[in-house]
Amino acid sequence: MVKALAPGQLRWTVNDASLDIAALEKHKDDLTGKPGALGQERALAALELGLGIRQRGYNIFVVGASGTGRTSTLRTVLDEQARTDPVPDDVILVYNFEDRDRPHTLCVPPGEGPGIRRRYETLVEKMIAELEKAFESETFLSQRQDLERAHDERADENLQDIEAEAKAAGFLLTRAQGSLSLGVADAAGNPMGEEEYEQLTAEQKQAYEEAAEGLQGGLEDALRKIRVVERETDEELEALSRATAAEAIDPLFAEAESDLSAHPALVDHLARAKADVLDRLRRLVPSDVPEQEQDGPERATTHQRRLIEEELDLGHDEPALLRYRVNVLVTRDKDGGAPVVVETHPTASKLIGRIVHKTRGGEATTDHTRIKAGALFFANGGYLILQAQDLFREPTAWEGLKRALKNHSLELDDPGEPGRMLTMENLRPEPLPLAVKVCLIGTPDLYYALARTDPDFNKLFKVKVDFDLEMDRSPERVGNYLRFLVGLAHEEGLLPLDTSGAGRLIEHAARVSQNRGRLTTRFGWIADLVREASFFAKKAGAERITRAHVKTALDARAEREGFLELRMHEDIADNRVRIDTAGEVVGQANGLTVIDLGSYQFGTPARITCRVGAGKGELVDIERETELGGPIHTKGTMILRGILLDRFGQEGPLKLSASVCIEQSYSDIDGDSASLAECCALFSALADVPLAQKYAMTGSIDQRGQVQAVGGVNEKIEGFFRATSQRDEKGPYGVLIPVSNLQDLMLDEEVVAAADDGRFSVHAVATLEEALEHLTGMPWETLRERAAHTLERFADITRERGDGDRRAPRSGGRPQVAAKSDQEPRSQS
Repeated sequence: MVKALAPGQLRWTVNDASLDIAALEKHKDDLTGKPGALGQERALAALELGLGIRQRGYNIFVVGASGTGRTSTLRTVLDEQARTDPVPDDVILVYNFEDRDRPHTLCVPPGEGPGIRRRYETLVEKMIAELEKAFESETFLSQRQDLERAHDERADENLQDIEAEAKAAGFLLTRAQGSLSLGVADAAGNPMGEEEYEQLTAEQKQAYEEAAEGLQGGLEDALRKIRVVERETDEELEALSRATAAEAIDPLFAEAESDLSAHPALVDHLARAKADVLDRLRRLVPSDVPEQEQDGPERATTHQRRLIEEELDLGHDEPALLRYRVNVLVTRDKDGGAPVVVETHPTASKLIGRIVHKTRGGEATTDHTRIKAGALFFANGGYLILQAQDLFREPTAWEGLKRALKNHSLELDDPGEPGRMLTMENLRPEPLPLAVKVCLIGTPDLYYALARTDPDFNKLFKVKVDFDLEMDRSPERVGNYLRFLVGLAHEEGLLPLDTSGAGRLIEHAARVSQNRGRLTTRFGWIADLVREASFFAKKAGAERITRAHVKTALDARAEREGFLELRMHEDIADNRVRIDTAGEVVGQANGLTVIDLGSYQFGTPARITCRVGAGKGELVDIERETELGGPIHTKGTMILRGILLDRFGQEGPLKLSASVCIEQSYSDIDGDSASLAECCALFSALADVPLAQKYAMTGSIDQRGQVQAVGGVNEKIEGFFRATSQRDEKGPYGVLIPVSNLQDLMLDEEVVAAADDGRFSVHAVATLEEALEHLTGMPWETLRERAAHTLERFADITRERGDGDRRAPRSGGRPQVAAKSDQEPRSQS
């Protein structure tokens, strides 16, 4: 018999006296509810490497489970690093006078972008006012009138000859809108009316028509001369306007160029802008000033208002003042260090940027002021944090990010939306050099999938930062854990912890890690438990969170999420699912399984049976035959054949047929932790010796019969304890576990109390022989002799039937077997 473990071996407990909460609470304002990099020294070393190397491709992929503090730790480290990094430049867009579809992308010192935009706006405002004033000045109007008068005089000179000829022929010469026309004159020299003309004789009308034809050549010659005069006058007027405008705006642009002299690209842009203003005076300045229009500032205000309205009116091809606007894509705080940007919704437009279009009358237009920067623009010169899972939901975003990192440049382009029917005006700003450290956060599965399938991934993300799920339970780390718990309670306004409550939380951290020598680093889970315990403590009117409140919170969580567990245990209690816990049965053992529902795990017993008979060495796993068993369960069952060969195969061929079944199992199962129970049931059937049903067991087994560690050992033991606690029998009951799982025991206090009272026991076994001796109360040698005798009897039966096979079994034979899971959910039909 294997001796039961002492109650002290079933659970590690914290010595409350070792937790000096009072000392920590004296400095609670210095504590934080964020665990930081507690237990993540390896991750910090990798992060330091990734941040220290600035060469291409050394971007970072943070690997870890949710709740390990990976995001908060990364943010904290990046914030500290960014404070010492130089502040990157502001990014602005200005109009390209050579190619309007290719705006200039300019970098200016941090914080100066908005000032440059205001400087341009001031320049434009003053420019319009000065142009209004200059073109309404007496000097300009007088000069323009002189030119117009000279034009009229030259035109009159060119018409004198033809006008005299027309008058002599009885015509009047009329000039209107660039054309000349002849009209018949009456006796008084006035235009002849239509009625009077109709009273003329046919001969008189004929004479007038012939005279008009004779004057036609002179009229055309005079009109050509007038047009030459008009063209020359227009050129003179344009030259006058340019000279007047230049005189008005030269001081303004000179002042602006002086203010922006530190930016040669902007000085050059201002020079081109001034030339563009002089080329577009007719658009910027009213060509005709009605006499009745008000003078002075009111007139200038009217024209400026018209130009502003034009800025908002898409009826024009391009607003008049648009070319002289500055779009500040990104601006920085000059004392703020490098940027740390977290993009929570990394679509292509939010990551790279977007170009906003305005649609009117079915036509979509845009301009350089409607370009919006994405997260890469804001993070350029600093750090960008992205959740990998969110990023890969948008394939275009991932491809855009890779393209930017590979080219070391940011180029904003609008590829259009799928299904877009309209052809939209597109802009392509000049590319911007990219220097950003991208940090992706994801799960291990996603990281390894990308490493295998995406050829660019390993080139672009060379640094893997792995956040561990657990850490060693050293006194120093227990102290740090306590600092985290006290800081969390203070920071979030929860009730303070007493030593027993803090100790119970730390014990639960060891339980979650499934190793009493380690503590979980999934601090999010522990923080949730503190919040829930604080709720129940307040509800009870307590001043501090105690061990009892933590236990209440854990029980409440099990109550909320343990619906399936409750129903399965009710089925066992009502014998709808049969689990024998009394007496002895040949070829039947109680196995233990774990059901993982994601946020909640629980254990439950499973009845395993085995039947044997004469045959040809077949070992049938009913789970596999019905396609319910997974590959790991199949492997565990196949190992049973190896054990049989090891124990009895040296004496001759095995002439048996055996079937193994997990009874009342109706869904997929996997895992090999039932192989110990299956092997015990098999040997019990061969030896025809019953197994005590008050015991359940878990453990995998190798071909030499050595028992190996399994997962979920605490949940399995507690599952059998709860199943038996609903029975009328008083017990005692027990569980057999592998010796290698002793370090994992962190059983519920209720189980430990039952063990202390003798109502429940846990036994650790190292070999199949120890387990069988404990379950049968019979020495192994006796069991082996009985099993060997059964095999000899099966061999005799096969010889009598004439279907014996005296050859040794082939080592490559593959029996039909299947498998069982401790990790996949199992439902009962």
